[in-house]
Amino acid sequence: MNILIVDENEVVRRQLFWALRGGNDLQEAASREEAEALLTSMVPDVVLMELLQEGDSDESAGTALVERVLRRAEPPLIIIITRSNRKDVAGALLQAGVFDYLEKPVNLTDLPGILNRAKRYRELRAAPGERAGQTREVTAKGKEASEPEPQLDVIGVDPRIKQILEQIRRIAATPVSVLITGETGVGKEIFAQSIHRLSDRRDQRFVPLNCAVLTDNLVEDELFGHEKGAFTGAIARRLGKFEQANNGSLFLDEIGDLSPHLQAKFLRVLQERQFERLGGNQPINTDFRLICATHQDLHKMTKARTFREDLMFRLTVVSFHIPPLRERRGDIKLMAQHFLREYAEAFGRQDEMSFSPEVMRFMYDYPWPGNVRELKHFVERAVALTEGRVMGMATLPETITPTLQGESLSTDGGSFNTMIKKYKRQLVMEALEMAGNNKIQTAHILGISKSYLFKLIKQLAVPN
Repeated sequence: MNILIVDENEVVRRQLFWALRGGNDLQEAASREEAEALLTSMVPDVVLMELLQEGDSDESAGTALVERVLRRAEPPLIIIITRSNRKDVAGALLQAGVFDYLEKPVNLTDLPGILNRAKRYRELRAAPGERAGQTREVTAKGKEASEPEPQLDVIGVDPRIKQILEQIRRIAATPVSVLITGETGVGKEIFAQSIHRLSDRRDQRFVPLNCAVLTDNLVEDELFGHEKGAFTGAIARRLGKFEQANNGSLFLDEIGDLSPHLQAKFLRVLQERQFERLGGNQPINTDFRLICATHQDLHKMTKARTFREDLMFRLTVVSFHIPPLRERRGDIKLMAQHFLREYAEAFGRQDEMSFSPEVMRFMYDYPWPGNVRELKHFVERAVALTEGRVMGMATLPETITPTLQGESLSTDGGSFNTMIKKYKRQLVMEALEMAGNNKIQTAHILGISKSYLFKLIKQLAVPN
């Protein structure tokens, strides 16, 4: 590949030159001005550049150069070199289109792997019928119009969802960690799977783990695995998620529920990319793409000292927020019709099913406190209970209809909040009954964290 190295430090340029010289055509620039002059006469495949130079008060000059290079008709892949405490700047540039970043001092052993990914990405980007840097259209079903694979399960026409999908396309081929935030039930795992399917790890495993529904000991065992005899009941060796996700993607849902003890152990694995099974002493190397999700505010948690700041910085290199379903009502009809087709096929319904106008109005007006997950269960129930082709108001759950009939909107807005509180209380009470009052199982049924369940029980005065 043709690589342009931009760094004012001659010693660093020499180190990079000797590390990259095998099979590559290398050019060097000692300043941004020299780099821009070279770029008028050459078209590199990769630009490797120091973001902050001596005398700079901040990264604005380096960022401006990056943006100018990215605006070229066929921009090269840019790999920036930045300080370890400036990951927020690196994250913003990754979302803007930068391919990857390295921390100072540069670990030269990381370069071959990054360049191999860059080479593969360029080959994929230059595939027949697709121009380099071209943005592909996403249909309502979440499929790329220009190619049959990979297929995405994200459904939506909301501009914020489209923007998130575009960000995912930009960063999917990079190895950066991603944090997905949003209320419970918005479909954070679906977006995580989309990142995996668009990455160069798509042929390897996507390994999920919900940290909120297990005790600390079980989460640790799930992550690290154990050796035979490590503890009572360990009758055989068990591989943990770190090992299962090697060369693939590891998705940790509700990462904010990790205890301080596990946060420290997890941080060490991220730093060293090495761990030991419980009861073992043999170091095991692992290389996984980390994607995390939470409904909590990790920045507030770090201020409250319930979540490690150094771990948060490693998790939030790139982050995006999934808006709740009540804020993107234009997507409700698309999702409902998608789930309708899915469950009609699953239940062997040969007739073409549809929602009555009354049910469609209800779905549009209802606040959906459980978000996409609640809508999906609603449609599943409706398909199962409907005998004919049209699903009417009779298919609505009893937990919803009394609330709707017994409340009328008032000018002070109080009835909306009352409706939501009543519905949440009913959901929690039913889940507690199903789980035999087991709080961990109840949280699992509802798809929420243990801490949030206890908060709801207290706020809503739920008997338990």
